[in-house]
Amino acid sequence: MVRPVRIIWISAVVVNIAGLALFVLLKNQWFFQGFFMDILNIMLLQMLGIPSVALIVVSLLLLKYTRKPPGWAGYTGIFIMIGALLWIGGYFLFFSWLMVFGNAR
Repeated sequence: MVRPVRIIWISAVVVNIAGLALFVLLKNQWFFQGFFMDILNIMLLQMLGIPSVALIVVSLLLLKYTRKPPGWAGYTGIFIMIGALLWIGGYFLFFSWLMVFGNAR
């Protein structure tokens, strides 16, 4: 596999793990603000957290056991996976940022 693609893929996995971890850790702040926000966080974790963890596990397995993807279709799949990882990770980082700075007015 081309080294820059591997580096981008690893950084996308790290961004996704960081976003998911921050979201889960900062979620406890909203437990005290009411039941509705707790339901909203649980829905977000179910809709995006489960696919995020699945993408992380698949990416780590592919990074460990795949030396070179089969042609341009393999690289297209890798770039789609990188895009999905960055989109979900960015979404979690955005909600984490709102949890920290959204109440400071």
